[in-house]
Amino acid sequence: MTELLLFFVAGIVGGVVNSAAGGAKLFVFPMLLAAGLPPLAANATAAVAMWPAQIPAVWVNRKGVLDDPKALFRQMLPALVGGFLGAVALIFSSEKAFLAVIPVLLLIAVGAIIAGRRLTDLMQKLFPGGRLHRASQVLMFAVGFYGGYFGAGLGFMLIAVLSVAGGVSLHRANTLKNLIAFFIYSVAVIPLSVSGLVHWTAAGTVLVGGLIGGYLGGHLTRHLPERPMRWTVAGLGLVLVVSYLFT
Repeated sequence: MTELLLFFVAGIVGGVVNSAAGGAKLFVFPMLLAAGLPPLAANATAAVAMWPAQIPAVWVNRKGVLDDPKALFRQMLPALVGGFLGAVALIFSSEKAFLAVIPVLLLIAVGAIIAGRRLTDLMQKLFPGGRLHRASQVLMFAVGFYGGYFGAGLGFMLIAVLSVAGGVSLHRANTLKNLIAFFIYSVAVIPLSVSGLVHWTAAGTVLVGGLIGGYLGGHLTRHLPERPMRWTVAGLGLVLVVSYLFT
């Protein structure tokens, strides 16, 4: 019961963080590792558990999100393909290989969270003029692959790609990133669910907490400043990276 309660609380915290600042996996993944799950199983379980956490936030900010569903589908199709292939790559990864890339993945996640919406400015410098628009499908595929394979910090990567390559405002990009992240995780969950890696008791408990936290986080984003929350999440993420490297 104590373990289930910890899973539930971690889900609530993860859901709030995911919708308000991004990076829920920085909390849920290490918690599952600490509970004794192998790294691949912990990653797959966290992915399935946090899968629907974006939906409450999308619902809270749903106005106008599906004004042009066909254009939205065309825009996110490369990300969906990438998400599926990222999950397949995770399933066929060895524990040794995954352990080797965990620090890199955690650092990428922390970097994305620290940079936040400055990722947009960085991408504009890396892809000046029309080059970014032409590269948008490749970028969406890459972001989707990362989401299917690991996913922490995915929201900020999506905001950067959408707001620059997609030509939408930051406010709309922030709403769309929750929806697109949900679909990326949806296609990733399909192969992960039949992989045998998922610890279903842990996943179900975290999922329920994540739904509650996602709804709360959707409302919190309307009242709390983003930057302090983002820096807090990033700081804790760095602590997790350091603790992982030295344990």
